[in-house]
Amino acid sequence: MKLIDNWKQALKLKSVQVGALSAFFYALILFSEQFLSVWEVIPQELKNKIPENVAEWVGIFVGVAMVLARLKKQPELHTEIQPFVTVTAGHSNTDPGAVNGKYKEADLVVNFRNAVTHYLREAGLQVKTDGTGAKNDPLSAAVKLIQGSSVAVEFHMNAATSKQANGIETIALPKDKKLAQDLSKAVADALGSRLRGDNGWIDQSKSARGRLAYVNAGGLIVELGFISNEDELARFNARYWLAAKAVAKVLIEYEASK
Repeated sequence: MKLIDNWKQALKLKSVQVGALSAFFYALILFSEQFLSVWEVIPQELKNKIPENVAEWVGIFVGVAMVLARLKKQPELHTEIQPFVTVTAGHSNTDPGAVNGKYKEADLVVNFRNAVTHYLREAGLQVKTDGTGAKNDPLSAAVKLIQGSSVAVEFHMNAATSKQANGIETIALPKDKKLAQDLSKAVADALGSRLRGDNGWIDQSKSARGRLAYVNAGGLIVELGFISNEDELARFNARYWLAAKAVAKVLIEYEASK
């Protein structure tokens, strides 16, 4: 390649200076993260040996690189969709749900929600809940959490006049039939209970319970057994952590398959 005769003079041209400056910043944007990585591993004693007049320029250069690296990453934070799982507890702190002696449905399902959330987060999933600890927000708040989630599950316990009524079921729309059956089976196996409905699935459209807001919004409602059945209640209290771990496993596998 042959340069023009007065190529040295070309460096004085504004267009050339601007082009060179643009190329410099473009390279800095491309390699800002690599530069910072190298800078971080340089021993401090070597950094201290940099002449003071040079160190000032190096400091400016490092600062600019940090800003550019931050700006380079920023679009990813806005464009990348972060899926999450919604896990909620039925009823609320002001609505106990079904009651059997000292046991309240709302309290039992909060414990279960917390256990499932623990296992999901331990596996690295992002989870949104309707409260932490003993907090249990009302249905209106739980339904709002469903929007944007990859899957939403709420926990309840059944109750019946007959003390013999028992079993596990999950109420869901037809699109979630398989997941509903898997969730019910996981709970039933852990608690030693039986499956109700269609292998654990209750089709909301064919249920006498009417149209449940949580299910209509796209969620699934898992009935963890009958609080009115003394034996089933005792097994739930003794094994709910095992059941929660089994439910979390189903949700983790469901997320991995998507």
